[in-house]
Amino acid sequence: MTESQSLTPQPTGSTVEATSQAPSIGDRLRQARERRGVSIAEASATLKIRAPILEAFEREDHTQLPPRVYALGQLRTYSAYLGLDPATVVAGWHEPSIGADSGPAPLQGAATAIDRLAALRPGVIRSTRGLLAIGGLGIAVLIISGFMVLQLLRFLLPPSIAITYPIEAVSNLAAGTLSYEIKGTADANASIIISTSAGAQLTTQADESGLWSLIVPLGTGRTEIVANSVKAGTGGDSSATAERVFVVALPDKVAPEITVSQPSANLAVQNGDVPISLSTTPNSDIAITATDTAGGLITSTLTSDASGAANGGIALPAGRWTLSFSVTNADGALGQTTRTVEVSFTGVTVTVAGSAAATWIRVWIDGQLDPTIGVSGRTVAPGTKLTFTGAKRVEIRSGDPASLQFTLNGRTISGIGTGLGAETYAFLSTGQVQKSSRR
Repeated sequence: MTESQSLTPQPTGSTVEATSQAPSIGDRLRQARERRGVSIAEASATLKIRAPILEAFEREDHTQLPPRVYALGQLRTYSAYLGLDPATVVAGWHEPSIGADSGPAPLQGAATAIDRLAALRPGVIRSTRGLLAIGGLGIAVLIISGFMVLQLLRFLLPPSIAITYPIEAVSNLAAGTLSYEIKGTADANASIIISTSAGAQLTTQADESGLWSLIVPLGTGRTEIVANSVKAGTGGDSSATAERVFVVALPDKVAPEITVSQPSANLAVQNGDVPISLSTTPNSDIAITATDTAGGLITSTLTSDASGAANGGIALPAGRWTLSFSVTNADGALGQTTRTVEVSFTGVTVTVAGSAAATWIRVWIDGQLDPTIGVSGRTVAPGTKLTFTGAKRVEIRSGDPASLQFTLNGRTISGIGTGLGAETYAFLSTGQVQKSSRR
C-alpha cells in the first residue's frame, strides 16, 4: 500500500509536529525494521547487503553508500523486505546538495571516485577470492584424479618377474650338483612361484625392494624351471614368465637306479613322519635332502639291505617339501630321484627315538595316562621310535631324557634333559616345550 505521507526529508526549521507527521526516509526504514523485529545483522544476512550500508540508509549517511545506481537498487530491496513501497521510498530519497563551501569540484570528484572504489572493494575482494577458490579446487581435483589413475594402473597392470642370477639361459653344472640358488626381481612383496620339470613347486616372497632368492633342487641331467609372480593384495599373475635351464652332467659311469614307492608323488601327510620305502643298489647309503618352499633344508640317511630295500621315515615340519634321494655306488656314479610331499599337523604330535642308551618313559596324553605305555612305563632302546598324538598336550617323563631324541610336529627339539636323573617335559600344540611336575 502507498503511504499518503511525503517521504521527502523535511527542510531545516520545520516544526516538531510536522516532523512527527512526516518522518525522514531513514527514520521510516528504521521504524519499519523495528516493527518487523529484526536487527541490522539479521537483515544483512538475509538480503546479502553489508550491514554498514543498511545502517547508512537509516542514518541517511550518503558518505557510506556506494554509487547512486547501486545504492538505489539496494534501497529498493531493503524497503521491500521491510514491507514499504520501494517506488515511494526511492522517490523520496534525495542526494544531499553540494554547498558552496564543499571545496573545489575536482577534489570532490576525486573523493567521490575514491568513495566508490572503497564501496566496490569488498565485492572485488570477494570475486578474487572466489576465483582463487575455484582454481584451488580445480588443482585439487587434478591431483586426486591423477592419484586415482595411478592406483588403477597399479591394480590393473600385471606384476613383473625376472631372474637375474644365473644370467645364462642354460647353465651346465658338474655331476653330483643337487641344488642351485637362483635370484631375481619382481614387484615389492610379490609372491614368487617356481615350478620345475621334475614336478616340484616352490614359493618365496620378494622383499620391499622387489628382490628374491630361492634354492631349487636339481636332478641328474636337464632340469627346467619356470618362475612367475603374484601381485600382493590383488592376486594378479604376471603376464610373462622367467625361465632357466640347468644341465647336471651325467657321471662317466652308469648311475645306480632308485625306485621310490613311498612317498608317492604329491603325498599328503598329517600328524606324522613322511614314510620312505625304496629299492636301489644293495648295501648302499641313501642320502635324503628335503627342501621346503622357503628354502629350508633337512637331511637324513638310510641304508639299503642285502636285497636293496630301504624303509624308514623322515620328520618334517608343516609345509610343502621336495625330497631328493641320492645313491653313489662304489665306482662314483650317482643316481638320483625326487618326490614332493605336503605335511600338516593338527594338535600335537611327539616322536620319541632311542639314541645313546636305553631308558624308561611314562606318557600322558591331554592329562590322561597313555594306556599303551601304562603306569609302569616302557623302556625305549636305541633305534626304537614311538609316536604320541594329542589335541593340546603330550607329557613325557623319562629316567634320562638326554639319551632320547624328540620331535614336536616334525621339528627336532634339542636340549631336552639335564642328564641328572628323571625329568618330565610337556610338549604343547603351540610348539612350546615346558618342564612339567607330573611324576
